[in-house]
Amino acid sequence: MKIALVAALALASGVGCGTRTTGGAHTAPPAVAREFPATRWVPAQPTYVVAAPTVRQAQRGLRDLIDSLGVIAGIEASEVSRELSSLLAVDPLSPDALAGMGIDVDGGFALFSDAISPTFVGHLSSPEATATFFDRQRERGLVTQSVVVDGVELFSAQLPGAQVRVSWAIDQDWLWVHFAIPGTGEDGRSWFQESRRRGGREPAWGDTWQWAARATGNPKGVVGFVNPKELLASFTSKVPDAIACARLLEPVSRVAIAVEGDGKRAAGRFAIDVGASARAVEATLLPAPEGFAAVARAAPLAVQWNADLFAVRAWLRPCAASLDEDLAVLDRFGVKSARAVLVALDPDEKSGSGAVALDLAHKRFFAARLDDVPARSLIERSRTFGPHRGHSLAVPFVATVDYVLSDALALGAVGDGLLARVIGGGATVKGPIAAIDLAPPALSADAWRFLIDALDLGRADRIVERLLRWRDGHVSLSVQGTTLVLSASGNRR
Repeated sequence: MKIALVAALALASGVGCGTRTTGGAHTAPPAVAREFPATRWVPAQPTYVVAAPTVRQAQRGLRDLIDSLGVIAGIEASEVSRELSSLLAVDPLSPDALAGMGIDVDGGFALFSDAISPTFVGHLSSPEATATFFDRQRERGLVTQSVVVDGVELFSAQLPGAQVRVSWAIDQDWLWVHFAIPGTGEDGRSWFQESRRRGGREPAWGDTWQWAARATGNPKGVVGFVNPKELLASFTSKVPDAIACARLLEPVSRVAIAVEGDGKRAAGRFAIDVGASARAVEATLLPAPEGFAAVARAAPLAVQWNADLFAVRAWLRPCAASLDEDLAVLDRFGVKSARAVLVALDPDEKSGSGAVALDLAHKRFFAARLDDVPARSLIERSRTFGPHRGHSLAVPFVATVDYVLSDALALGAVGDGLLARVIGGGATVKGPIAAIDLAPPALSADAWRFLIDALDLGRADRIVERLLRWRDGHVSLSVQGTTLVLSASGNRR
């Protein structure tokens, strides 16, 4: 919720008060800014840049992001709008509201930094209306200070109830808003000087921007990149305990971000260029049974994690130690990778069908659970599933479970013939690093509520009501060339 509020607050392009200041004539924008006008003000060596061709597109992408990722958190864009309206007397997610305060909602929008603290820049359709809005904030009691920087009056104020200090300035028809993160040692004005000095110049980061657009599929919405080495250097210098974790990210050379939506479909991509290390990631992927993907495509819920968890643990060990995390639980269960698919569920009838497919380092844990089944020898019979020897375990008044258990595999299913469909002919295929696929209408509200209660997520009714607004949802992490790509998409009903 806090992240959504800060991002939406930035779209409003200002908290507090201000007056219009006329600076020198602005030069023509660089080539990269023709489609993303506000990027003309990005400094020479940014740690991150995120921009949209228009504020309207940024708003739509943010609303879709809140509504999609907010399902589990139990929040939606309308709730964020109400909270911000109460705080700012304007809804920053509403194009009409921002247009009324002088923001050009069809003009450029950008977020960037040359360290950690973010700067937002937006185009104004009526600087006078924007200045009037700021003046009202002063009348409501916000205490401000100002200083003239390169002929432009730069205002600042402490956000009420927060440690963050906000600064802003208007130069002709552009508005800058900057949030100073505590402990960064900023001087309060260099961020603005660096931004205005770059106005109109061809950026050195143009090639990275073009890569980011390609890596995220040239989206028609919000797009940007992160320079991880520079950003982490800025962060770890302020938080020494994070150095051990930061070293794990040394192979990452650049990161791309994209969000787009049209009110019906929402999509986002996060691309991480890891160079030659991508081959090492691929080497950790354990293949899934050949029939799993086909079963998953027709199921209400399918999840999979195909990277060897023991290899991941070894990679994470320096960071996990600094965070005092205990990953020894992997040794108890012996699970190296896991896939699960839910085909049907009826809580009233206490029935359903689904399957799991696990790669194991050892079978001790699952063999012990089987040994706990009373009179197991009387209710179990041998069966063959593809090339695997297994069993059917008919538990009275519960279900019949088909399973295969070896030192390397644990395969199980409830549902007539389901395990055989998952296994297929016995071949295996490589899949993504991880994925979650949902088809909410394929299960009843009661079934989803039962699952959410079983997972102890809380607020089941609220989550289910929001979940059922979507026709489908997909999240995946995969290796594509030298890039790790995290993608998410969904379609509303």
